[in-house]
This record gives sequence, structure tokens and C-alpha cells, in this order.
Amino acid sequence: MRRLTTPTILPARVLSVCISGIKDADLEARLTAIEPTLIATATQYDQHAKVETLYQIPRVTNVGAVTKEELQNLYTEQMSATNGAARSVYNALRNSAPNSKCPLCGIGTIAVLDHHLPKSRYPDLAVCPYNLVPVCEFCNNAKRARYPLSAGRQTIHPYYDDFTQEQWIYAKLDKIGPPVLSYFVQPPSHWSSTRCERAQRHFDVVKLGHSFTSNANDDLITLRAHLGSIGKTKGVKGVRDYLEDEQSRYSGRINSWQFVMYQTLAKDNWFISGGYLEIPKGAV
Repeated sequence: MRRLTTPTILPARVLSVCISGIKDADLEARLTAIEPTLIATATQYDQHAKVETLYQIPRVTNVGAVTKEELQNLYTEQMSATNGAARSVYNALRNSAPNSKCPLCGIGTIAVLDHHLPKSRYPDLAVCPYNLVPVCEFCNNAKRARYPLSAGRQTIHPYYDDFTQEQWIYAKLDKIGPPVLSYFVQPPSHWSSTRCERAQRHFDVVKLGHSFTSNANDDLITLRAHLGSIGKTKGVKGVRDYLEDEQSRYSGRINSWQFVMYQTLAKDNWFISGGYLEIPKGAV
């Protein structure tokens, strides 16, 4: 859910470096023969991604005389392998996310590169830099080998899609028992049905509801004591002012769990009037 700059390294360059590491003369010759096809596919990918139609990219099992497994190995042996010929490209892509924050969730720390369209279904895009996104382990495992079969089933692509300008994630405060927050998708009314479906799809696939709810409710435990202190000295207005200030602090990331949490709490009269004292004291 954070934008990333599209990689500047060209697919042709990545392919060239990967192929340079091949020791098998026969495989090297077969890969060299399909280079134009792989470069054309990468160009097609870029064009489709710009107009949100990646679901139209055809799935393949081989390219020319090169098998699916050989294309996948080009990534695992030449890019992600520590001693691979294109390991420097892998590192550059993995390190491209500001502050090493996962762009899919905004929470986790970058650990690996995710094939936005999985290499198991799109082996011809296995080393395409536009298809390789730095992500955290949690999001990578959550996404697995999912791929879109329609426009609305496309998850958010950090290089091409911007879902950061309008709020579409909200939360509600459950007051039955200890107060807890739960997050949900509520897109702007003017969004197209496809964009709404994409937002929900991304939320579900990378389990944002789970991650956001877990982080927020853990933070509530430490927030309780702080609000109690403010409430004693500044009353209800002081509590509301503090929550609104915190909301403002995260206003640059309106779909983050922090912004939505403080937004929700600041608007809840029950909570700011003392409901926060119902939060379990628990270990911090």
C-alpha cells in the first residue's frame, strides 16, 4: 500500500547478466535464442500494468526450447542465489523500499522479492524487474502463487498502482467486553466496482485485517495508561485533543493502521469519556 519507484534497470540488462552466469553451453544458447521474446514479454507487462490489465497476460509453460523449470532456475540460481551472477540486481531491488518497509502492508520489514505474477504460472517473467517487488516474509507467504483471473482480482502493484491518495480502510471499536478495534474496507463511493474489488482483494490476500487489528490492539494496552494520565489532568477534551494530534501525525498515511486507529478512537465519545479505562492493563 506504499508506492515504490518502478525499477530503472532494464529487463534486457537483467537477462544478459543472468545468462552470463550459465555454465551449460546448450542452455546458454537456448536462452539467448529466446531473449527477444522475454524482452517483448517484459515490455508487454509494463504496458498492461500501467492500465491495470495484468490479468490479461497469458500464462505459459515454456518459451521456445526453454522449459518452465529452466526459466524458474534462471531466477533461483542467478538472481536470488548468494553467488548468482545477478545477485547485485536482486539486492538492489530488495533494498529499493524506503526504510525497508513492506509496500504491501506498510508494517513488515523487507526480506525477499515477491513475483507479483508468480513464476510458477509466468516463468517467462521470472527475472523481469517490473515483476519483482520487495516484500516482508508475511506478505510473501500470504500471497503465495495467487494470480488474477479478472480485473477485480488484481492485488495492488506498488510500482504501478496508487491506492494512497484516498482513504479506503476504516475500523470500528467493539465495546462488548474489553474494547478492541477491527479493520475493514470501505472504498470511496465514486470508485469503480473494479477498483473497489481490487482494494478488498488486496486487503484479504495479504491479510491486512489480521495485521492491522493485531498491531492496533497491542498498542491499546500501552495507550491506556497514557490516556488515563491525560484524562486526570486535562479531562475529556485533553484526551480527544491527544488522539486527534496523533491522527494528524499519521495523516500522510491515511490507510495505515495508526491513522485509522486514532481516527476511530478520537470520534468515539464513549471511549474518550473513560471507555479507555476498560482496556485490559495486561503486560506491555
